Amino acid sequence: MKNVVRAFLLLALVFILEGCAHDETKIRSAQELFQEATELADKGKVEKAVEKFMEVRTYYPGDELARKALLATADLHYDEEDHASALQSYEEFRLLYPTDYEAGYCLYRIAMTHFKQIGTLDRDQTETVRSIQTFENFLSSYPDSPHAEDAKARLAEAKSVLAKHYVYIGKFYLKKKVHEAACKRFQYVREHYPAVPLDDDLDELISRSCQTPGQANQ
Repeated sequence: MKNVVRAFLLLALVFILEGCAHDETKIRSAQELFQEATELADKGKVEKAVEKFMEVRTYYPGDELARKALLATADLHYDEEDHASALQSYEEFRLLYPTDYEAGYCLYRIAMTHFKQIGTLDRDQTETVRSIQTFENFLSSYPDSPHAEDAKARLAEAKSVLAKHYVYIGKFYLKKKVHEAACKRFQYVREHYPAVPLDDDLDELISRSCQTPGQANQ
């Protein structure tokens, strides 16, 4: 009986030692995990790459590579046009590393993510407004950024879209003979976007909508 017990204990010990040895092989460094994630990303295996980057952040939260893994994840989502995930990751980076050099880059990418979602003139312009606000915030906070010139150009494009949207709405009201509403849209563009090139003669539109009887003083 004793021999049986000893044999059982010996067998159990072997299993335990093998299990420990097996677990040790699973323990990988932050560098190894980050490298694998990078290689997966290069191969276009985005989901798996994101998982590996998350492992770096989970197992080595205080490592420099955890910061880089979050930024790499954000860029992957951005490149894949997964706008919601990109915004979440860039915003998380700015929350966790507000004074980091790359925080400015993340704000620029947040603005670009909104910019990429701008719709046509007849659609809701929420993303246009958000891109304008974020580009202005970025340029105010990081005027010397290497992305500043591009941000200025994108900001001008976004303002052009928004101004033309208001003109589009104004022309719709003018066509429906709702002159007061049309007049307000055209005057808003004149006041807030005086330097934006338009496809229409704003003076002529204002004249037609604002000088209608009853609207001359508006």
